[in-house]
Amino acid sequence: MREPAPPGTGTPRRCDLRDHRAVIIGALVLLVVVTLMARRSVGHPLVSRLRALLPAWRFFDRVAPSPYLLCRWAVPGARFGAWSPIDGGPRGAASCVFAPRANLLLACHAAIEQLVAELGELELVAPGGPDAIDTDPAVVHRVSYELVSRIARSYLPVAIRGAPGVVFQWKLIVPGDPPDPGDSLVSVELAA
Repeated sequence: MREPAPPGTGTPRRCDLRDHRAVIIGALVLLVVVTLMARRSVGHPLVSRLRALLPAWRFFDRVAPSPYLLCRWAVPGARFGAWSPIDGGPRGAASCVFAPRANLLLACHAAIEQLVAELGELELVAPGGPDAIDTDPAVVHRVSYELVSRIARSYLPVAIRGAPGVVFQWKLIVPGDPPDPGDSLVSVELAA
């Protein structure tokens, strides 16, 4: 934006942010005050409209750790390897604009959380020991169990996927406070 030229000069003067410093500082102070206001109903309609334009960053009461998935595999005649975490890896520079991989990871995480929710609602009739839930047909034949198995299978190295005799397992960990080693589910051995 250009302002009219001062008298006696032939060039217009450029508008600088320093010229509007008081307005910018006032807007920032107003933004901070409105953001720090307690959540309550505001009587004046103009103020309530202003609050609607500002984002509310208080989405949850508290942040809880989310469940995560580990995977291991074994080739024929060998023992299972160590558990390795399944994660999405680093995000690309353009992921804030175009992120199909991030969207897929969110969908996979939603499937994992769905299995955890279903397991929390499930009541086993006669638990037969600490590993009974891992092989119970009410758990193994759930759609969400199959989805999590397919997610884990997709993270296996490409060279062993579909190879004869290769098996894998996944382990679902639900972190808690305090940590409980019983808050996990280990899948049956599945064909890669």
